[in-house]
Amino acid sequence: MSHLCELLKKELAIVDYLILFFAVLCIAIQFNLNKFYQKKFADGLKDILFFPLVSGIVNFALFILISLGIYGKLPDFSVFSFIMAISLAIVSTLSALVGILVMKYGKMSVYSVFMMLGGMILPYFYGLIFLDETISIARIAGVVILICALPCSAVDPKNKEKAVSVKSYYILCVFIFILNGIVSILSKAHSVNISAIPAANFIVFTNIWGTVINGGLYFIFAPRFTQQKDREVSNEVNPNKFHAVLVITIYAVFSGVGFLLLLISAKTVPAVAMYPFITGGSIVLSTVLARIFYKEKIGRLATTGIIMSMAGTLLFLI
Repeated sequence: MSHLCELLKKELAIVDYLILFFAVLCIAIQFNLNKFYQKKFADGLKDILFFPLVSGIVNFALFILISLGIYGKLPDFSVFSFIMAISLAIVSTLSALVGILVMKYGKMSVYSVFMMLGGMILPYFYGLIFLDETISIARIAGVVILICALPCSAVDPKNKEKAVSVKSYYILCVFIFILNGIVSILSKAHSVNISAIPAANFIVFTNIWGTVINGGLYFIFAPRFTQQKDREVSNEVNPNKFHAVLVITIYAVFSGVGFLLLLISAKTVPAVAMYPFITGGSIVLSTVLARIFYKEKIGRLATTGIIMSMAGTLLFLI
């Protein structure tokens, strides 16, 4: 009987990590869809603000339908989840706005490094300190390897130009590090709390507040932004709003489903294993997808980083 229970636990653990893998795949697809939108449709801050607004509306509608389909009723309500949804929406919006400034003043790759590191390291220590999660020598080694691997994606030995144009750039990167870490911590804290509503319902409330915040920002500030006329890629911008909305909608579906899978995983997968797995997996899958869809060349340093990311991720499964 005990042997059967142990076997059942192992099978459930495999399912948990399989769900987590699909969540990471959704994240990788998100990165590529975001890049596609920025390249084809974004011609100024107005278009950038339009992206999270439409994404929030689509996710809100999607998870209302999911809640009705799964639970047969409108989302449940709890004061704890309501407060957490507001907090998560505010932090996510701040992260998005700071991210716009980071990408304006420096390289996207450097921004990604700080974002992913924050999303891994802060919840990792949160799990150790507040959730009494266990740690092993293999996981310590995995963290070290992942931290060493992440900068590889940000360094381009052929690029002699500086990655920043202002000193405040690195301050903004630190903010991205902290904000994305807080997003992960809030998600984990909500998932393990007994007062929390189901994950699909929580996403509904998060998107309600996200839509309110992003909608306010768009309709207040967007009219003041003029389109940039001197962009080098201005001839690549497609003004077709229908196509832009279609890309955002696809992005929103992958974003919402990925976030739902992460919340489901957070209930059973320890934070000390979950977030390094997300970090390493996202790097590998997003790089592979970029190679397939954008024909991006992978240099020796980036290849080394990918191999290290895979090795570090595998250590967390031991």
